Amino acid sequence: MKPLFSFCICLLCFVFVANAQIEDKTLFTIDGEKYAVDAFINSYQKNSSLLSSETESVEDHLKRYINFQLKLISAYDLELDTLASFKKEFGRYYKQISDSYISNGEVTEAMVKETYDRTQTEVRASHILLNLSKYEKDTSAVYQKALMLKKRIENGEDFESLAKEYSEDPSVKNNGGDLNWFNTFKMVYEFEDAAYAMKVGEVSKPVRTDYGYHIIKKTGERPSKGKLKTAHIMLLPSDSLQDPEVRIQKIYNRLEEGEDFHELAKQYSQDPNSASEGGFVTPFSLGGLNSKAYENESYKLENEGDYTKPFKTRFGWHIVKLIETIPLQPYDEVKEEYKRRLKSSSRSKILVSKIKEDLEELYTVKVDQKAKDYFLNLMDDRFSKSKWRYEPQENSTSKVIITVEDREVDYKTFGEYLERQQRTLSKLPDHKIVLENAVNDMVYSELLSHHKTKLPEIDKEFADRIEEYKNGILIFDYMTAMVWEPVSKDTVSQQEYHNSNAQDFKVPKKVKGQIYTSKNKKSLKALRAELKKLSQEDTLSVELAEDIILEEMILKASSAKLPKRFKFREGVSKIYKHSNQFLMMNVDEVEEARIPKFEEVNGKIISILQEEKEQEIISELRASYDIVLNDDVLKKVKERLEK
Repeated sequence: MKPLFSFCICLLCFVFVANAQIEDKTLFTIDGEKYAVDAFINSYQKNSSLLSSETESVEDHLKRYINFQLKLISAYDLELDTLASFKKEFGRYYKQISDSYISNGEVTEAMVKETYDRTQTEVRASHILLNLSKYEKDTSAVYQKALMLKKRIENGEDFESLAKEYSEDPSVKNNGGDLNWFNTFKMVYEFEDAAYAMKVGEVSKPVRTDYGYHIIKKTGERPSKGKLKTAHIMLLPSDSLQDPEVRIQKIYNRLEEGEDFHELAKQYSQDPNSASEGGFVTPFSLGGLNSKAYENESYKLENEGDYTKPFKTRFGWHIVKLIETIPLQPYDEVKEEYKRRLKSSSRSKILVSKIKEDLEELYTVKVDQKAKDYFLNLMDDRFSKSKWRYEPQENSTSKVIITVEDREVDYKTFGEYLERQQRTLSKLPDHKIVLENAVNDMVYSELLSHHKTKLPEIDKEFADRIEEYKNGILIFDYMTAMVWEPVSKDTVSQQEYHNSNAQDFKVPKKVKGQIYTSKNKKSLKALRAELKKLSQEDTLSVELAEDIILEEMILKASSAKLPKRFKFREGVSKIYKHSNQFLMMNVDEVEEARIPKFEEVNGKIISILQEEKEQEIISELRASYDIVLNDDVLKKVKERLEK
């Protein structure tokens, strides 16, 4: 057995080496330019993960991939990369992406771990805010007021009453200071830090943030559930036909009688985004929805399959069902995402300080002390009144205050930056503080700018990503110039297409009216007899039995909500057995099928013609360039990707 085992190990090693070596092979050439396997595999795998349907075949993706490269070559041939509009857009993307690649490893790792650990717990807190500028030096008066409020709370006064009287948070009039449940990234870091360190029921000492001083009362703590996958039945808050509260209660009663939640959502929910799919809502985590009421009711549900009683939000009436609780992801899976989020959160102040230290270790920085003294002497009383202007002296035009490697900040640049601080600061601190902050800001800015120019040399991942963005912008500009704009402007061709293909845009027959549904056929029979006696206008005032649900609808003839044998004529229909219940419709109007006018379908026509134009250009490009495919390598790539 031992020789056989050794042979298997050798065979596995051989296969691994062979697969590893394929990455560097040339998959195809365009006019002699080589295109390697690894770039194609990355593209295939990235696009496959985005496809909602069956995975795209290697051949199909290769065809699209070659088409992309041909358009890219053509874009460079047309020198689209030299246009000012391209340079501006690419510069914006470069800055955006490079920002996400600058971090301090040690500090970032510790903060990411702290953040992740806190996501395991959700807290609830109320606060009283006393506004104060973050630059205010003398904070004693506001601090003492905050201490006074804390003392009054400790002496037994009601927190909510004091919040409504003293808090300067605008939302206090609606929430009494209650900030509801939250975890990481939902509050400024100093507030979050204090809230997580407290015990439930505890009232904090004054906590300083950029907004002022907070008195925090921790009112709750619970383990995080993670994300929730829910479904809901929603009725709009106002309805001319029937009180939505009455109707939602009827639907709830049918749920209690054992009817299927998702079938009822399809039949009655008025949420256009979820009704047709059975009411399913995109999974969300705490703070992920713009309705605290929906979140709170959802997080109360304990077991999958449980549903709430009807409740109201500003969007309407809801019944929510818990479909699945999605646990928090493991640390390693969210670490990179958290790193990115840290840089745009209030934690960034700590990161910036450490990043600056790290960059100062990498690059040479010089700050001229005499220059600092010079500017401090210039900052007279006018500065505090926002009337100070920098007026350079003749002998200062070539002087430098800050040097970072080969980058220099001259007096004029710094003076103008200092002048702008009067407008960016609502309340100016001491002149020396303003000057020091301005120097630090400009040093940090120059360090970042220099470091960003070096990123493609020192970080391959960044270089690959920025190249991908660059190509994406070029392709967009190419398609705009060659396909989208020419077709959009060619109204003659659009009109001709409509004249030749009008039948393709035919609008189907539709019916408008009120649908009545019930599990009880006798109830509908009684209602039908009553409706038959009334005029069309009077039917809306009829009192409905408890087991009948009414909806106003406009439906296509092919709608699944209508029975297949439905008779399209005005008036009260007969009663049909449909979708495990009985249905009839009071038809107000039948709209016959018709051919729409050109103006109604112009957008669709433009889209069709643009696709045809793109295919025409691709054919021309494939005829213009010499494309040579390496079939042996392609065979190995298929074995790798389609196994």
